[in-house]
Amino acid sequence: MEYLVDGYNVIKFSEMFSARDLETSRNKLIDFILKYNPHGKNSITVVFDCKSANPYEFDGYTTTTLKGIKTIFSEGQKSADDVIVDYVESSQRPYNIVVVTNDKGIYRRIGGKGAKKMSVADFIYNKSKEQNVINNVRRIKQKDDFSAISRELSDLWLKEDKNKKIEKKKNSNDTEFDITAELSDIWLKEER
Repeated sequence: MEYLVDGYNVIKFSEMFSARDLETSRNKLIDFILKYNPHGKNSITVVFDCKSANPYEFDGYTTTTLKGIKTIFSEGQKSADDVIVDYVESSQRPYNIVVVTNDKGIYRRIGGKGAKKMSVADFIYNKSKEQNVINNVRRIKQKDDFSAISRELSDLWLKEDKNKKIEKKKNSNDTEFDITAELSDIWLKEER
């Protein structure tokens, strides 16, 4: 599998790649890819728009490597979108390519070519997923669960509940309680 990333589309999607100049933004994206491997163990190619000083000198692209990541810069009037579409169309195995972009124009142009599509958000937040391979079945588990909050509220409630039960035994035989109201009261008390 090969990931083909629409570089500037990813950079414009998230403020984590913003910088004063495009070179710094590109480097932030490359560093992100190197650090988090959102593509897993698959190969990756990042495509950027025009690097040439004269946009009319050559319609094509230049392939280079930035920090070990294969990078393509479109040249002349050819856009990164054109390069991505050409790349998919000229591939002998387009079904092994995952195109990472939010650009619907690219999606339309590669629609029937066999390449897979991935949104920029899925690509960026792929780093925050835990991937387990069990019996050749990939199961993705989000790390964002709220069990820690639930445990904390539960512990607070149990602590307060224990104190209230002791107090209630002294004052009355009433054993009914409203857990929602009690949790709310405990939470408000902790916030102060």
